[in-house]
Amino acid sequence: MTQAAQMPEWMRERLAGTTTAPGEVEIAPDEVSAFALFVALGTQWRWCAMSGHRLGLDYSAVAATADMQGTPINPALFRDLRLMEAAAMEAWNQARRK
Repeated sequence: MTQAAQMPEWMRERLAGTTTAPGEVEIAPDEVSAFALFVALGTQWRWCAMSGHRLGLDYSAVAATADMQGTPINPALFRDLRLMEAAAMEAWNQARRK
């Protein structure tokens, strides 16, 4: 790994103390709202009619879903949501290429 790609010390320490089972992910308290919203939006993806591939989340559904969950939307939460969306899209794209 290059210096820029190395995991920060705090992350190594956090992972070293992790007691989650394989396939499970530990979520920090400040990440719960964004993750819960992302999961609740699981049926709100836009799809390409021609290829059948996901294009991204339907942002028009974000506010309504967050409101139903009682989750206030702020710039940090929306940024976290977009990061998870981008990570999911990358994982699906990689899986499709295999």
